[in-house]
Amino acid sequence: MKKISENIRLITAPNPSPMTFKGTNTYIVGNSKDICIIDPGPDNELHYSEIKNILNKENASHILVTHSHLDHSPLAKRLSQDFSIPIYAHGKIENARSKFMKKLLESSFDIGGFEGLDTNFQPDFYLEDNQILRGYNWSLEVVFTPGHLADHLCFAMGGNKILFSGDVVMGWTSTLISPPDGDIGQYFYSLDKLLNRSENLYLPGHGLYVENAKEYVAKLKDHRIDRETQILKILKKQPSNCNQIAEKIYENQPSFIISAGSRNVLAHLLNLLERNLVSCKEPISADNYFKLLNN
Repeated sequence: MKKISENIRLITAPNPSPMTFKGTNTYIVGNSKDICIIDPGPDNELHYSEIKNILNKENASHILVTHSHLDHSPLAKRLSQDFSIPIYAHGKIENARSKFMKKLLESSFDIGGFEGLDTNFQPDFYLEDNQILRGYNWSLEVVFTPGHLADHLCFAMGGNKILFSGDVVMGWTSTLISPPDGDIGQYFYSLDKLLNRSENLYLPGHGLYVENAKEYVAKLKDHRIDRETQILKILKKQPSNCNQIAEKIYENQPSFIISAGSRNVLAHLLNLLERNLVSCKEPISADNYFKLLNN
């Protein structure tokens, strides 16, 4: 366990991987009179034991979950049952999807996705944007930030200019955006939303804390704009599918990078399709060819 400040402690779950870096960050906010657990993490026995050691000595009033991926939410249920702590989250992923993604799903197009989703996750209380949660000597504002996942939330710590940023902004790489629950349009919305806020120190779901966070968020936005430009240049030469585009963009990278990259490429292509900049013959899928319009 690492002490970040007088009111914040960090426990990193032992679940390192190419997608989780050194593991999922679980944050303990508050002191022994009243603590809040942010992102309890995977249902891992070692991680459970470390959190349990704290809960055996300190009183917890809230379990907060930034989003319902398997590396963030599963342990919430076990901790809630064992220590009678209510779970708070957005919890309504189907409702949070964009209209365009809902339309694609209703049309039964095979765009893949749903990888890593905790389908059993269920909070006790559903959170809304701008809602304030209060405990003893701490308060957190709910910030709705879809993009990485449709039900993604950040939590802003009152008075400290600190944001618990989950996976929408991570401390080691840009986030995966895998449709239909990952959405580039929603991601840009969330980045712009964060740029208009005052917090400038982010405590992410993976990796080290992010200082000068607003500058970093601006770079993340520029990165995605540059990626869109790359995709459009490739399509200008010839129609292509996701894998073909990913292999050109991530040339000489390991296969798992290309695989994850192809999901990001699909997110960009669907966003371009929604904006009527590209076309795709139905059924729309990751394997089908996308064509640049007005080329």
